[in-house]
Amino acid sequence: MQVFIAGGAGDVGVHLAKYFLDCGFGVKVYDLKDEVPKALGRKLSGYFRGDLADKKRVEEALQDGDIVINLAWSFAEDPYTIFEGDIKGHLNLLEIACKLGVRQFIYTSTATVYGQAVIHPVSEVHPCLLEEARKPLYALGKFTAEKLCLIYQRERGLPVTIFRFWWAFGEQIGGRHLRNLIKRALENQPLEMVSGAGGTFVTMADLAEAMRLAMGNPRAAGQIYNVGSLFLTWEEIGAMIIDLTGSRSSVKLITSDQWEGPAFLNEVWDLSWDKAARELGYRPQRTAAETRAMFIQSLKNTIERVRREQG
Repeated sequence: MQVFIAGGAGDVGVHLAKYFLDCGFGVKVYDLKDEVPKALGRKLSGYFRGDLADKKRVEEALQDGDIVINLAWSFAEDPYTIFEGDIKGHLNLLEIACKLGVRQFIYTSTATVYGQAVIHPVSEVHPCLLEEARKPLYALGKFTAEKLCLIYQRERGLPVTIFRFWWAFGEQIGGRHLRNLIKRALENQPLEMVSGAGGTFVTMADLAEAMRLAMGNPRAAGQIYNVGSLFLTWEEIGAMIIDLTGSRSSVKLITSDQWEGPAFLNEVWDLSWDKAARELGYRPQRTAAETRAMFIQSLKNTIERVRREQG
């Protein structure tokens, strides 16, 4: 089976490509980056440099593809970039997937489409309060892409599956807010946290496994699934950072109503993956303790990278 990954040279894409290669799938990657990521070597069935706006190039690359995974997104908050770039490319991919008769289209969305978590835990039936999102235009773009997927299934018969997650991590953990906390710890400054705020992280391996379980599964067609591995509070993460950096910083807890920092650090994203467990047989591949240890190691690697960048 051939898996085609749009945006496959990014952090998540490389992990997914490696995972599916290890599972014995053929993998093609389509990305804007000029060179094949070193981690993938020469194992790929094909690497195509291009923009999804280039319909001819996409069709050429997607030949013989069985499963399409669309990770490609600008992460912009500019409406023209989102709707003239991201959505246009997504539409091209959907159209060509229909034309070539691919078996399944998997779209990676985001918990951001829920807007603001008002019901806990956050399940797939949670309302999508787009206007309340921290980045409402980004949320609107991703939600639009989701709806296009579902319309193409209903109108064109393209089997689609949508996955929503909050924060994926592998050998390192991305994110501006996390890096800022690390920098503060390295400077021995207090780490301010909102008591109870945090979110559900997912390992790259668990995200990939959820997709594998959906492949060829008729129950997954037309469905939206949350996926996660472990919930952590910012207070827990702050304590980890202090321990790993040897910092003299302290964690300063602030109530939600008194918080004046980034809104991102004042949210609770306790995603429920019960639906994926029930319909796909999904579950994290490691215990909570093992996943926590993986997170700590990834955080350690991220701290070392921040140290190197600071000189």
